[in-house]
Amino acid sequence: MQSRSLRAFLALHQFGTVAAAARAVHLSPAAVSVQLRNLEDELDVELFIRTGRSISLNDRAHQLVPLARRMLDLQSEMASLGNSRSLKGKMALGIITSTLTGGLPGVLKRLGAEHPQLELRITAKRSPDLATLVEAGLLDAAIISRPPPNIPTSLCFQALYREPLALVMSAQRNFTNIKDALEEQPYIAFDKTTWIGKQIESFIETSGLSVRPVMELDSHDAVLSIVRHDIGVTILPVLKGHPRKDPSLRFMDLPSIHREVCLAVRHANKDSRATQVLVNYFREFGNSAPLTK
Repeated sequence: MQSRSLRAFLALHQFGTVAAAARAVHLSPAAVSVQLRNLEDELDVELFIRTGRSISLNDRAHQLVPLARRMLDLQSEMASLGNSRSLKGKMALGIITSTLTGGLPGVLKRLGAEHPQLELRITAKRSPDLATLVEAGLLDAAIISRPPPNIPTSLCFQALYREPLALVMSAQRNFTNIKDALEEQPYIAFDKTTWIGKQIESFIETSGLSVRPVMELDSHDAVLSIVRHDIGVTILPVLKGHPRKDPSLRFMDLPSIHREVCLAVRHANKDSRATQVLVNYFREFGNSAPLTK
């Protein structure tokens, strides 16, 4: 049974429409419809209720959902068998969007070069969205921020590296005190619905700091662009492999606070060879890519 059909099926279950499912699995809606039909043909059973242009899962399809996730886990485990040191087959990997402006693209390039028979498909989104896709079986693994303690999840997390959080200001400013900078300047907030956004918000509250938010953005680069223009100050993680030598910015590390970047997988995959290879690659990156002052 092809993994593409199973992922298209799980995407429909997760998102409810063929169009949304297509975006999740990087296929056209027509291709997703073909994959869904192929799955019905292969199992010789009707799985969907088709009404005009809409399609939904019937009772048998809902019974298939946990089995499809198990099938994908087994396929991943089978691909790890053998004596070859090189990974083979297909892997759907999620990555936090912001980290792609740091040093992670170099790791991905090396991974592809050293495992040429591995077909890697990358999905870049926010950590909460990536965690949902891993839980749903639409991604094999994801590199994400560790979730806050109060966020329920069924995933297994393996720590990769840490990134310090810093107060970032325009080079035109020369604050030496975090409290003064946050209270005197407008505050550019990072998306508070993300896990790192929640962590930053919690730090501000527990530290008794007062801020004057004037903008909330969901892009690391967009926040830095606003700060470069001296519209306000911000708090962000300093990305691994991302230099701080930007002459238009100043960084002031916050005491005893960091973002922990982890590899998130389903428990069935936590000991797989593919998982261990990913952990080794990204831990090595974390150890060998010191932050540039």
